[in-house]
Amino acid sequence: MILIRLQLSSFRGYERLDLGFGPGITAVVGENAAGKTNLVEAIQFLSLARSFRTNDDAVLIQDGKNVAVIDATLSEGALTRNIRIELSKDAKRVYVNGKPIRRLSELSRLVNVIEFSPSDVSLFCGSPSERRSFLDISLSKQSLDYFRLISNYGRLLKQRNAVLKQTAPDLNLLDVLTDQMIEVEEFIVRYRNQYCDSLSHQLPGLLGRLRGAETEAELVYRPFVRGDADSFAKRAKKAYEASRESDLAHKTTSIGVHREDFSLKVHGVDIATHGSQGENRLAVLALKLCPYFLIEDEALKPILVLDDVTSELDAERVKNLMDLLREFQQAFVTTTQLSIEGATYVDVASNKAIRRN
Repeated sequence: MILIRLQLSSFRGYERLDLGFGPGITAVVGENAAGKTNLVEAIQFLSLARSFRTNDDAVLIQDGKNVAVIDATLSEGALTRNIRIELSKDAKRVYVNGKPIRRLSELSRLVNVIEFSPSDVSLFCGSPSERRSFLDISLSKQSLDYFRLISNYGRLLKQRNAVLKQTAPDLNLLDVLTDQMIEVEEFIVRYRNQYCDSLSHQLPGLLGRLRGAETEAELVYRPFVRGDADSFAKRAKKAYEASRESDLAHKTTSIGVHREDFSLKVHGVDIATHGSQGENRLAVLALKLCPYFLIEDEALKPILVLDDVTSELDAERVKNLMDLLREFQQAFVTTTQLSIEGATYVDVASNKAIRRN
């Protein structure tokens, strides 16, 4: 997948932008606060129709304007596709080849962008919800079935919590909803377990290349119930029965796939508790890059967006990263001054961008 052209109108600080791109590495160069992150944020927005920096779409609209527009042309093998996103204060509209899409979830299957930003450094040290979000987004991009499962689970969880919050909860309805959740959870756990196994096969090689040394790495998935897959429903039922009184007392569902987590062990040690910030940065970066190598169809390989990725990396590891990025179809890297051999350069100043070569 290649981003061929990007046009912005009243997006963040950009009054107007019109740039063409090609395969390989594009270095987005400029001083701090020049507008580099705004540019790559627009590229990332094409994948999920939401920003990695804010949950408030209104702040993406330039001050004094009513509508912001992201218009992009992308190639997927021999196929060319136009994506247009219009943001207003109270609405978000997405068009594919001029036709509106009904659900934003359709966009993630049409445009796949892998993004790394400075806030990701805390992925392993932060809350489990951040790690679950990584799994859910990555899996949803690869599997419509998983997206439907996680959406269905969210609906059932909301209903179960509503029952628990009643003054006199309907216990029969609670049992029905619990059984329905278990049916969905069984498949979600299978997907997550298989995906974490796939990531674990890729991680040692990628992390080793970034570190410049052979590395043992293992992603450890922690489902809310453990044991043989064939007895999942039985074990999950027992877990819910054990937590029932607590759930009724606290008026919320205390167990389930919405409480799961995973961790990363490097040479047998948990990176979150024993790794430096630089080591955590490399580990998160390796994890984020893994999904690219799990996609076999070359036409469907994701676009890579790396914002301020080289800070706190020494020269050797920056070189290792750039060598690795040359294997990607298309990668965008923001930097204040980094020189990247063979890269295309876009110079950014005061939210104006010019392609240098």
